[in-house]
Amino acid sequence: MNIIEKITNVIPTLNSSQIEAITTTEGPLLIIAGPGTGKTLTIVARTLYILLTNKATPDEILLTTFTEKASFELRDRLNQSAIKIGYKNNLHQLKVGTIHSICNDFIMKFLNHTPLKKGYVVLDELTQMFFIYENFKEVIPEINGKFLGKWQKKWDAIKNIVLYYNKITEEMIEPENLKLSNNDFLKLIAESYHRYKEKLFEKNRIDFSHLQRIFFDLLQNKDLYPKIKQKIKYVMVDEYQDTNFIQERILLTLAHPENNICVVGDEDQSLYRFRGATVRNILEFHKNFKDCKIVKLTINYRSHKEIIDRYNNFINSIDWQGFRFKKQILPNPEERFPDYPAVFSIWSKNKKDEAERIIKLLKFLKENRIIKDWSDVAILLKSIRSEHSGHYIDALRTNSIPVFAPRAKVFFENTEIKLLLACYTIILGFHKNLNDYIHR
Repeated sequence: MNIIEKITNVIPTLNSSQIEAITTTEGPLLIIAGPGTGKTLTIVARTLYILLTNKATPDEILLTTFTEKASFELRDRLNQSAIKIGYKNNLHQLKVGTIHSICNDFIMKFLNHTPLKKGYVVLDELTQMFFIYENFKEVIPEINGKFLGKWQKKWDAIKNIVLYYNKITEEMIEPENLKLSNNDFLKLIAESYHRYKEKLFEKNRIDFSHLQRIFFDLLQNKDLYPKIKQKIKYVMVDEYQDTNFIQERILLTLAHPENNICVVGDEDQSLYRFRGATVRNILEFHKNFKDCKIVKLTINYRSHKEIIDRYNNFINSIDWQGFRFKKQILPNPEERFPDYPAVFSIWSKNKKDEAERIIKLLKFLKENRIIKDWSDVAILLKSIRSEHSGHYIDALRTNSIPVFAPRAKVFFENTEIKLLLACYTIILGFHKNLNDYIHR
């Protein structure tokens, strides 16, 4: 029994395109994986194929994905499949994680070559803003009664300036070039960024953006690069459409010179531009190499044929002019699809009426046992902010239908939570004048 037969015995649903992606191990490979086409399954099977053919040991493979949750799931599925297939070696040595966690691992190994010291603290999105608040006077100047000459309130300045800081770091923009600009605001931003960066390293702190920049700088060190690279033979990247510029540079550098790099993603599912991601990375990946193989996964195993047809009609009704790979998503040819209205529209007079009509639909589905539990239903909205989700949440609760919307940001609208936060802001000194705070 050959290696592919072993893998297909464990993962029998693999189709010819997936097998092509699994067995293409040398050189750059771009896998365009449409929705529901089994991209994680393909990554798992490809990793096992590389291991079973002895092309690499576990510690020579780097697997990275977008979130910690996804990386845990990837590791778990690899372990389960390896057990079924009889692979005995220690998979814990696989380098699996988010790009940030992988950067952090290497920084810890080569700490004495960075501006950081032992015990450094990584700031997440929230603690980064609090760090700026704590060092506000040192990093953000006040010009003509406005912070950076633009914002009147501290938190408005912080929420906006952090976007500039991260963009400068992730796009690898040299602040010195901004200082040469004719734009006074950009000059102020450059100076503020310089102070912020100094303050970070002075306090032994690092944000997510600088985590990547410091690791990139380590990769540029001619003496250190061979030491970092020596145990990396294969690089695989999930959700490549959600990577930003510096992440692309890091991944391509790690794969050089063999360029055994496989990236998986779907430009149609690029959602994180607001976090600095650029769909350009996946659209232009093949241009980084003389010879890059492209494999398209197009069989959807998740959705009803009618849903897939609607998707294709919508997505192909637009002239994308090079901003999309041409592909047609197909339903699973091995499946028989039940005859029911998989797609239909609900028209309403206003937001409240729309929510009530959705409730009627949900009750119909539950009463007729089309769904077994309320948790079988997901409502996808253009935004989870309360102004877009509030009327749905209110209608569901009014009708005693349990709802889980942790990111709808309504938790902090509760009076009890507001009062508790107010107490903490006073205790921690964020509002030193109690009377002023009460009046506000």
